Amino acid sequence: MRRSFQGIRFRLAIAGLFFLVMFLAVLVRAFQLQILQGEKLKRLGERQHLKEWIVLPKRGTILDRAGEPLALSLEVQSVYARPRRIKEPERVAQSLAQALGLDQAELQQKLKTEKPFVWLKRQITPKEAETIRALNLEGVGMSSEPNRYYPQGQLAGQVVGFVGRDSQGLEGIELYYDSYIRGESGSPVIERDALGRRVLARGVEEIQIPPGADIHLTVDTSIQHLAEKQLEATVAKYRARAGIAVVVEPFTGEVLALANYPFFNPNNFARQSSRQWRNRAVTDSFEPGSTFKTILAAAVLEEGVVGKEDLFYCEFGKYSYAGRTIHDTHEYGWLPFYKIIQYSSNIGVTKVAEKLKKERYFKYIERFGFGHLTGIDMPGEAAGMARRPDSWSPIDLATHAFGQGIAVTPIQLVMAYGAVANGGILMRPFVVRRVVAPDGEVLVANQPHVVRRVVSEKSARLLTAILKGVVSDGGTGLMASVEGFEVAGKTGTAEKPDLVHGGYSGRKRVASFIGFVPADDPRLVLLVIVDEPEGSVYGGVVAAPAFRNIASGALRYLGIVPDKPQPLPLPAAKEGTSVRVERKSGNEAEKGDGVLEVPDFVGLSLREAVEKARTLKLKVELRGNGYVVKQSPAPGAVWGKGEPLTLNLQG
Repeated sequence: MRRSFQGIRFRLAIAGLFFLVMFLAVLVRAFQLQILQGEKLKRLGERQHLKEWIVLPKRGTILDRAGEPLALSLEVQSVYARPRRIKEPERVAQSLAQALGLDQAELQQKLKTEKPFVWLKRQITPKEAETIRALNLEGVGMSSEPNRYYPQGQLAGQVVGFVGRDSQGLEGIELYYDSYIRGESGSPVIERDALGRRVLARGVEEIQIPPGADIHLTVDTSIQHLAEKQLEATVAKYRARAGIAVVVEPFTGEVLALANYPFFNPNNFARQSSRQWRNRAVTDSFEPGSTFKTILAAAVLEEGVVGKEDLFYCEFGKYSYAGRTIHDTHEYGWLPFYKIIQYSSNIGVTKVAEKLKKERYFKYIERFGFGHLTGIDMPGEAAGMARRPDSWSPIDLATHAFGQGIAVTPIQLVMAYGAVANGGILMRPFVVRRVVAPDGEVLVANQPHVVRRVVSEKSARLLTAILKGVVSDGGTGLMASVEGFEVAGKTGTAEKPDLVHGGYSGRKRVASFIGFVPADDPRLVLLVIVDEPEGSVYGGVVAAPAFRNIASGALRYLGIVPDKPQPLPLPAAKEGTSVRVERKSGNEAEKGDGVLEVPDFVGLSLREAVEKARTLKLKVELRGNGYVVKQSPAPGAVWGKGEPLTLNLQG
């Protein structure tokens, strides 16, 4: 009995030890699974039966300064498939190909994949969605997605930009302010069965994702439309390669219009080239040509190096400098400084720059913001190119004086002229006024920002008076004159670099005009650039009329009252007509019996030329329409009073 009891105790001890070992083994395994591998196993489990369902928010609206929408978000359907649930992929592919306008072979390949989920077509039309519902195919479904729509089409397309399929900004304001417009995505977790089907859908459909913030622009769609219309007409008329127009408020830096031609419609961005997407007014640099003479003029007036009436000898159109020959379009002798700017003499500004010296000139180039970013709230802004004076060659002082050898962006040039217009203060440009959250909170509020003072108010006003002469009788920019208003501005006709052979192209030009109006109380600074015009290439003929039309329309739209009375209309003369009357004594300098000094008609409109001829009692022959671009004999030449004066008009 005793031996039997001891045997039982032994067996119990063995059993207890076994269970203790088993318990320790389970405990170790549990520790391993729960503590050491817990997170890893948890993730594996969730991957099998939980799915994070990404819900994209509705993007905010982009509006112009008057509240007109430029970009909206609409709900559209996208078609997907669960290939494992589709029993007859050939038949389903055939039905879907007809309904969605897709290739049947490609659809069939997608439906036979081993993947549990595939997109068939994103953002379909309402008609396509109705057809898919009617088919009621097993394993095929639709999901709502936000779709970006641009109700104004191409209007300000490069400014607004566009978004990709996943509602991510890719260009323009859509890209620059994407973090505000896009909002925060929602990602609820749902359970699914072994086939990937949702088994707990509650909460996914009901989840409320707040939309993104709204963007309020400084751009005015009425002025933008006017700028685009005139730019398109000018590019078409001169068969040009491209064009740019920028309108800015000089005292605040607000961009009222920013047009690029060829236009870009963000509703069809995939069908257009990346060159059309680009906002070239901000991203591209060009040699400004004679429009840059204003920067030299501002520098010499501020430094007191040259006075308005100081005389310079302009060598009658040909001047040797630093081993090169500098030419003028017309042959000038002695000219006061203000007429050098008015007539746009390259030789004159070269001699002016010699008095200023390159170090002081470069100081003002930098002061006006060239070679540096303006800080405009647009993506891809370029800084241009302004080399430091220690790297200049001997000819660079001259070429920089008349706008060659330096690269600027259109927005830089506009803001520099804005500094002259507002009395000498460089402002930072901006396109977005404010960013407003769905609850009304203002997240961003852009205010006018002073970069620095570049010249004194006295120098700016004196320069304004000189620039008004450019848009007056005898100036190169007469065709930019706006009826009822004084305009201050400058023409530009820049040769384009020859990237293949080096140097400059003999035929390709960039024609431009930039100015502000009303000159003494400016409301608008406006730049028009026409790239590679054919026929006439001069900024005063090609770009100036577009400036006039945009400025005139914008001033009327803004309700700005003319600062001088409107002249009475004169009867228009037809091509080939002549005004035949005898000259009154005392109107022109008489050189002898029946010999006169030829008056200057270049730049006058048809009506102005007829009126001047009548006033002077001269015989003229008109050829063409528009504005006088050439006359024979030339202004100032000796002329027999019995000879006809021939005026050639264009534009």
